[in-house]
Amino acid sequence: MSFALIMVIVILLVLLVVGAPVVLAIGTAAMSYFIIKPDMMGSLMIYAHRLFSGMDSFIYICIPLFMLSGELMGRTGLMDKIMDFCRIFVGRLRGGIAYVSVLASMMFGCISGSGLACIAALGPIEISMMEKEGYDRNFATALTATAAIQGPVIPPSIPAVMFAGLTSVSVGALFVGLFVPGIMLGVGQMCIIAYMARKYGFPKSDVSYTKKEIVQITLKSLGAIFMVVLILGGILSGIFTATEASGIAVVYVILLDLLGARRLKLADLWDSLKTTVSGAVSIFLIIGFSSIISWIFAMENVPLMINNFVISSNLSPYLLLFIVNIFFLFNGMWISDSAQLVLFAPIFTPLFTALGVSPLHFGIVMIVNVMIGMITPPFGVALYAATSVSGCELKEVVKRSLPFTASCIVVLFIVTYFAEVVLFVPKLLGYSIF
Repeated sequence: MSFALIMVIVILLVLLVVGAPVVLAIGTAAMSYFIIKPDMMGSLMIYAHRLFSGMDSFIYICIPLFMLSGELMGRTGLMDKIMDFCRIFVGRLRGGIAYVSVLASMMFGCISGSGLACIAALGPIEISMMEKEGYDRNFATALTATAAIQGPVIPPSIPAVMFAGLTSVSVGALFVGLFVPGIMLGVGQMCIIAYMARKYGFPKSDVSYTKKEIVQITLKSLGAIFMVVLILGGILSGIFTATEASGIAVVYVILLDLLGARRLKLADLWDSLKTTVSGAVSIFLIIGFSSIISWIFAMENVPLMINNFVISSNLSPYLLLFIVNIFFLFNGMWISDSAQLVLFAPIFTPLFTALGVSPLHFGIVMIVNVMIGMITPPFGVALYAATSVSGCELKEVVKRSLPFTASCIVVLFIVTYFAEVVLFVPKLLGYSIF
């Protein structure tokens, strides 16, 4: 390992630990290689080339478009209809509104593919509803943050799009395979809610719905429900690609509003575009700068060194999966999900494939793992987003989120060591797992 590579890793770690923005940390660390490595200053054009070529992928276009569709759904009132629809099924249970929050996040995940978009759209509604029914605001905030990680797991999934763009794994196969772990995350959170509801006596709603009201609520929600069918059905049936589906999703939301409530104003559309651009720019810069780091790793033969170490250590795939899971969980405390995917997916995917592990299975494991990083402090972007919505203190929210985080980690290891749980559906639909 050269001195220049060691300094790249040290600079990256130091900047992340001191709290520098992820984009700045990765970009600076990558630049340091060209400064420190002898005779590399003359090749500085590679830095700019890799930055833009790393972002230059057709499949990445769907990232801002799925984010925009989620933003527009929040502004057109479709999220309120989804919440009302979920209340029909679980609203009357003890802790009912908490179950509603989880179900609504699962449904929104089928539309936006973004955890932060889920918090932005649903967070204010969920926290307000739970507080009105007597829930502690810190608990409501913690549940909103942890439930949001289903959004990037349940397809259409932005991390799945990124993983597919970085490896040879089919995005359609990833979408199908992520259904089960996404639902498992939600069920795990509901189990925690059920336990807490009995132990702490969560509120129980006395609101009941007549058959007529159920029909009315369902009819009002059909637009949002059909959008899920349209996007996923179109992708899985091969009618259109994930990128085309993202564009259709945006057009669908706008047309649905124009033909119905007409709540979307030009100012709302402009604000949604600005919010989407702000979020997407950060993701694209992380992808671009991380691709430079990946190029540096390739130049320094890091994948070969890791491969030789694994072979010489005679590690079994099961033990290696455990080690890598711990590695990703630790990194998730201070590296964003996007950065982890771009940095490590190209390195570890070929390694596990050579050991006989399905790249589809590894991709699903990695995506679930890095999503858990959204709710692990101190980085935990979902925790920060939820606290900014609610105004609660981060440390109190972290305490309340720990049981939900634990349930997510249990799901992670089930997905890791019982591959058929996530590979059964892709196999059934004819997708290749290698």
